[in-house]
Amino acid sequence: MTRKIDVKILGRSFSFDLPEEINPDTFMEIVQYVEDKVRSVRGHSIDLDSFRLGLLTSLNIAEELFSLRKENDGLREILLKIDSVLSGLDEKKPEKRGKTSVSPAMRTHPLGK
Repeated sequence: MTRKIDVKILGRSFSFDLPEEINPDTFMEIVQYVEDKVRSVRGHSIDLDSFRLGLLTSLNIAEELFSLRKENDGLREILLKIDSVLSGLDEKKPEKRGKTSVSPAMRTHPLGK
């Protein structure tokens, strides 16, 4: 099931059919993000037609996505290395060899009580 949501982007009204699983607040954050990106690209190149503006904005967002994916992959590799090192440390810990017993002579109180 979908619900209709109306938004304004760069002064133009748009209507979207939003699936139930998409949170409207999250969708509005995405709309605001895209609008900010469009404004940023348009600020650098004032004389772009709407197609080129949309294309350059899409390329900028895609570049950001690829950069974040690369960073995420690098962080994943670091975490895997850390996990590997920690696993190796766990394997090297000495095992507990049972409870240490106290000799009967030491169980008595030193003052003879």
